[in-house]
Amino acid sequence: MNKALSAIQEASISVACLLEDVAVNDSSDLNLTELKTDIEHLQDQITIIENYLEPFVKRTKNETK
Repeated sequence: MNKALSAIQEASISVACLLEDVAVNDSSDLNLTELKTDIEHLQDQITIIENYLEPFVKRTKNETK
C-alpha cells in the first residue's frame, strides 16, 4: 500500500511539474527533453499503481461472478 501511495504522490508532483513547464509564455523556453522525462516518470508511477491494484481488481471481478 505504501508503494502505491508513494506512486500517487510522485505522479501528482509530476503533473504539477508538467503544468508549470507548459505554462511558460514563450515557447522557446520549453525544454522538450525535460517534458519527456516528466511524462516518462508519470507513466512509471501510473504503472506502479496499476500493478499494485491489479490483484484487487481481479478479486473484485471474481467476487461479483
